[in-house]
Amino acid sequence: MIVYLALTLALIALILTGFPVGFGAGLVAATGAMILFGDMFDPRVSTMIARLAISKIDNFLLLAIPFFLLAGRLMNTGGITDRLFGFVAMATQPLKGGLGHANIGASVLFAGMSGSATADAVGLGTIEMRAMLANGYDRPFSAGVTAASSLISPVIPPSIVLVAYAVQAEVSVAAMFFAAIVPGLMLAFVFMGYVSYRAWRNDYPTGPWPSLVPLARAFANALLPLLTPLIIIGGIYAGIFTPTEAAAVAALYATILGVFVYRAVGPRQLWREIRGALVDSAVIMLIIVFTSAFGVIMIRAQVAGELASTLSALTGDPTVLLFLLTGFWLLVGFFMAQTPAVLLLTPILLPTANAYGVDLVHMGIVMSMTLTLGLLTPPVGMVLYALVRVTEVSFEKLAILCLPYVALAYLVIAILILMPDLVLYLPSVLL
Repeated sequence: MIVYLALTLALIALILTGFPVGFGAGLVAATGAMILFGDMFDPRVSTMIARLAISKIDNFLLLAIPFFLLAGRLMNTGGITDRLFGFVAMATQPLKGGLGHANIGASVLFAGMSGSATADAVGLGTIEMRAMLANGYDRPFSAGVTAASSLISPVIPPSIVLVAYAVQAEVSVAAMFFAAIVPGLMLAFVFMGYVSYRAWRNDYPTGPWPSLVPLARAFANALLPLLTPLIIIGGIYAGIFTPTEAAAVAALYATILGVFVYRAVGPRQLWREIRGALVDSAVIMLIIVFTSAFGVIMIRAQVAGELASTLSALTGDPTVLLFLLTGFWLLVGFFMAQTPAVLLLTPILLPTANAYGVDLVHMGIVMSMTLTLGLLTPPVGMVLYALVRVTEVSFEKLAILCLPYVALAYLVIAILILMPDLVLYLPSVLL
C-alpha cells in the first residue's frame, strides 16, 4: 500500500515539474504493474496496458471530443463570437453595468457551442475587454468578469470534460449534459448578481434602451450561431442523434457558417483548425489511455478500498463525503488541468462513490465544477495564463481579482451538494 501511495506522490511530483500528465501516468502505471506482477519483464505488464489502451480508445463516445473541439475553434475564427457578443451587449445595455452582464451572457451562449474555457477566454475575452474598456469600465473589473465568465463554458453542455467523465464512469453522456444545464445557469446568475452589486457600488455606466430595429438586426446577425445549442440539445432530447453524432453535427454546422455563410474561414485556415483539433484530441486520448491504466493499477493494489475505508472512518454520510471530496478536488485543481484530473481520479473514486451510494451523475457534475475552479487559481490557472495578454493584467493580480468569483462558484457547488435534485431532475424527466 505504501509503495503505491509513493507512486501517486511521484506522479504528483512529475506533474508539478511540468512533465506531461499522460506520459507521467503511463510511467507510473508501468512501474506499478511491474511491482504488482513482481517482474519488470512479465508480459502481463505490457499486455494489460495495451489491452486498456484498445478498450478505452475503442469507444464511440470519444469521437465527440475532436468534433466539439473543432466546433469551438471554428466558432472563434468564423466571426461568430463578434455576432454573439454584439447581440447580448445590445440587449443588456439598459442594465447597470450592462457590459458586465453581456460578458457573462455571451459566455453562456458560447458555452453551448464550444465547451472550452480557454476558447472562451481567448476568443470572447478579446472582444469583451475591448468593449468594456471603450465604454468606461475599469481594467481590473473587466478582467475579473472576463476570467470568471470563462468558468461557465466547461459546465454548460456540450462540455468536453463531461464527455471524458462519462467515458471513465460509464454513465450516459446525455444524462451528464442535461444534468449540467441548471448548475451552469446557476453559476451565470450568481456571477451576474455580483456584477450588479459591483456596478451599483462603483456607479458603472448604464446604456439607453435599444430601439427595436437595431436590436432585431443584431438578433438576426446572431440567429444562426444561436441555433447551435438548440440543435445539439434539442437533437439529443428528440432522439434524432446521439451526443457523439451531435458533436459531428455541431462541427459541420460551424464549418458551414464559417466557410459558406459568413465566408470568414478559408481553406487554409479550415485545415489549420482541423489540424489543431486533431492534435488537442490526440493529447486527450493519450491521457485517457495512461490514466486509465494508472487507475486500474490503483484499484488492483487495493488503494481504492483503503481510500473508502479511510473515508468511512471519517463519515458515513454521502453528503459529507462529497464535501470532503470537494476539498480534495480543489487541491488537485491547483496543480492539474480539469480534463486530465477527471480522467485520472474518476476510476479511483468510483468504488468509493458506489460504496456510499452516491449518484455518479451527481458526483460527476460536482467533481467537474470543483476542478474547474483550478482554471482561475495558481499555480496552473490555465485561463489566467491565457488572459494575461488579453487583459494586460499581471498573473498575480488577475488571480486576486478572481477570488470573489471562485468563492461564489464554490457556494453554488455547495448548494448542488445539499440539493442534488437541482442536478438530477432534468435527466430524470427528459430521459
